[in-house]
Amino acid sequence: MNMKSFAAVAGTLATAGMCFAAASTSSLYVTFETGAVPTGPEDCDAPDYCVPFDWTEILIPGDCTYINGELEKRYELGCQPDTYMVCFDKLNHIVAADDNSSELGNGWASGLWGSDCFIDNGDGTRSLRLGVTGRPDGLDGVFNGLFQNGPHGQLGYFEVHVTFTDQMNTECGYELYTDEFHTGAEAFYINYAVPADATGVHVNIDNALEHNEIRCDVDYFKLTNLVPLCDYCIEQIGGIDCECTKTDAMLGWFDKSCTLIDHNDDKDYEDVYSKLCAVADANGEINIAVTGYSDYNFNGLNDEWEFGPGMEDRAPVECPEPKHGHGVAGCYTLKVYVTNPHSGGIPADSGNAGDVTVMQNALDHGDLNMDGVTNTADLGILIGNFGWNGN
Repeated sequence: MNMKSFAAVAGTLATAGMCFAAASTSSLYVTFETGAVPTGPEDCDAPDYCVPFDWTEILIPGDCTYINGELEKRYELGCQPDTYMVCFDKLNHIVAADDNSSELGNGWASGLWGSDCFIDNGDGTRSLRLGVTGRPDGLDGVFNGLFQNGPHGQLGYFEVHVTFTDQMNTECGYELYTDEFHTGAEAFYINYAVPADATGVHVNIDNALEHNEIRCDVDYFKLTNLVPLCDYCIEQIGGIDCECTKTDAMLGWFDKSCTLIDHNDDKDYEDVYSKLCAVADANGEINIAVTGYSDYNFNGLNDEWEFGPGMEDRAPVECPEPKHGHGVAGCYTLKVYVTNPHSGGIPADSGNAGDVTVMQNALDHGDLNMDGVTNTADLGILIGNFGWNGN
């Protein structure tokens, strides 16, 4: 590479970064719409994460702009017990049984239909005597909460929906029973009086009831329409969380290859709100992320739980544990503003992000447009400025 040409390119870029103003000087509030978790809104096994060149863009219309956003609550399914259902006669003999035939739940719930389970009480009335346990209890022919003298191991809530029907298959009675396997060795007995006009029954268990709240949202977005190589600060100036206290957000500055350049939690080491200063790249863009306190790697999880001592040796559990997200859910308002309107690329108010070597390191590696990668776009800039610089 012609070093004099390289120096000319660097000088051209620095000149382009004179921060007199952005597209306009008026302030504007914009709202950042958060995206869905990659694998679905109830799954935080794969929380929001950084994807190179796939940022939600926010156009900054002036040299002082306010962004409203939110770290959202998410919900994931909790325990979903694999049930086993039976019905009994008056002597507690099993008349019918089922494992996974329910029309409700996640496919591991039980269901029974028909009138085979109606038991004549001998006084003109009939009973429906049901039993609900956890699989594999019942598969051994004994309904007692155990399997081969050990607990069946199922945990969590379930609902039993009982719908009686008449000869026209019209509902003539409905019952609902709710309970929980909380030790993994329970077996439940349920007894209902059958309506006089009932000729059939539909019994369905719903085992997918429990939802755990998880706060693991991370907002990744790109600020665009900035002045290239200009100094900007992104400062949290407001926001209330679900507990009516300040939203304890953390700010991160990333390059376009998703490498974290710097971050900030408390702007003055006392205030909850954060402040992060950065330099716009040669395209007039800054990539930032907002997450909750304790999430220093910006993956939505609490770092202490994720990397704490002994976590790698945790014993498996019978049902999903709540994911330990960073724990922050609430609104935030960010102020994006120019900090040094007459200098190119050297932060005047750098907070704990202002390292003037960031730009120089990028140029030293041939990343002329400072987008985090050295590619044909940089080559195009070099060729366009190739030759003598006139000095």
